[in-house]
Amino acid sequence: MARRSFRTADALIVVSTDGYFDVFPPINRSPNDKPNYRGVLAELGSSVRGSDDRLSVRPESVVLDVAVSTWSRNHGAAAVRGEMGYGRNDSKG
Repeated sequence: MARRSFRTADALIVVSTDGYFDVFPPINRSPNDKPNYRGVLAELGSSVRGSDDRLSVRPESVVLDVAVSTWSRNHGAAAVRGEMGYGRNDSKG
């Protein structure tokens, strides 16, 4: 499993090759912080999700960068504020 961080104006988004991404506030965080939101790659678009629900592009690809930037512009601030719930997990526990 590989993870890549994307720092946007609205959020810090960490994408995992295992099929999910975590959203944190766009400020410095502790490595032990729980994400404000956990999404599935399908939310980023079909261009980055494979048929097995895992990442279908390289973590350093421009396609992934564009998908994350677009999602963040549309949903990043709401995810950080908690307006989207916690995402794919029911609770932060």
